[in-house]
Amino acid sequence: MSRVLIFSITILFLSACQQGGTRPQQHVAPDPKAAEINMRLGLNYMQRGDYVVALEKLEKSLKQDPNLPSTHNTIALLYQRLGVMDKAEKHFKESISRAPSYSEAHNNYGVFLCQQEQYDESEKHFLLAIKNPLYRSPAQAIENAGLCVSRIPDLVRAEAHFHKALQINPNMAKSLLHLADISYKQQDYTKAKSYMKRYKSVALWTPQSLFIAIQLGNQIGNDNEVASHILLLKGKFPDSEQAQQVRRGEY
Repeated sequence: MSRVLIFSITILFLSACQQGGTRPQQHVAPDPKAAEINMRLGLNYMQRGDYVVALEKLEKSLKQDPNLPSTHNTIALLYQRLGVMDKAEKHFKESISRAPSYSEAHNNYGVFLCQQEQYDESEKHFLLAIKNPLYRSPAQAIENAGLCVSRIPDLVRAEAHFHKALQINPNMAKSLLHLADISYKQQDYTKAKSYMKRYKSVALWTPQSLFIAIQLGNQIGNDNEVASHILLLKGKFPDSEQAQQVRRGEY
């Protein structure tokens, strides 16, 4: 199953540093407005894949204002993409220390920790992200928590997170798909089929979702459904791991 966790990037200006928590000792910002401009430029260059210029702009932003949480968050993401994990972690921590309620930084740091297999610590940061009532993507953070703890695997905690994500946003596709998979593993095929129906109403087929549909159809004895999903899997994703499994009859 796909367990892709989602990063989030939101511009956080200096006023956001006034949110809850104790602020560390601050340095005087030589040029805060220029720092915000260079942070935005760095973010834009990073999103375009021009990492050299992105790093240049973000480093300049930090020189102009060492306290800007969004610059620390963005440069942490850039270092993560570059595989410089020690610097990525350093800047995630800097971002959070300067703005303890910065939900995007908590979410992104949670993704980072999950990829480092620090699952319990990762979950803590996803849960901290949703504590901020002004956070615009709470369903995404709690879904990320579910995706991460499912790697332990702790399906009980994962299931609880996925249900909470769907309470916030009923159209969270990964939550629906993982709940279908969990229900299938629990041999609750009726519930699994219901989640798959909801998933298909909000998302396109993927190799993972088609494979679950094939497994489910096989268990409930729906040969037509199995055959149609196998055709889709082989046609749309012929080189996928799931297509190879189906060819070997491993479903």
